[in-house]
Amino acid sequence: MIFTRSAAPRRRTLLATAALVSSVLLAGCASFGPKTPEEEVRARAEQRWAALVKRDFAKAYTYAQPGFRAVVKPEAYQTRFGNAGSWKDAQVHEATCEAARCTVRVRLTTAIAIPRFARSIPEVVGYHDEVWVRDEGQWWFLEKI
Repeated sequence: MIFTRSAAPRRRTLLATAALVSSVLLAGCASFGPKTPEEEVRARAEQRWAALVKRDFAKAYTYAQPGFRAVVKPEAYQTRFGNAGSWKDAQVHEATCEAARCTVRVRLTTAIAIPRFARSIPEVVGYHDEVWVRDEGQWWFLEKI
């Protein structure tokens, strides 16, 4: 193909546009790449705690390992949580993983629901460490039976 002087700027514009689109597509694909175990567990822990803060125990139950769910039915799961307080906020601070086990540190803000204590200490902030395990290619919260 022979380019005239008027076609050359248009060709450069097309090439520049194609290069830009290609680089954007490649960058987008890179963000969909495999995540580290820490990233996977952290995301699942955040989702689980978001459900617990909303008191959506049915959703939180879905993050428990398959062996636990085989023994403890969803109806019985909610009874594991008392009424002395309610979580107001949960922030996953870190996840540390090795092979098929991760430890997740969560910062919890809990509102006290016992009237006598709630007057003097309305909220308690503390840290909670929990264990997540890998089973059948997925990370699960390790519930104790």
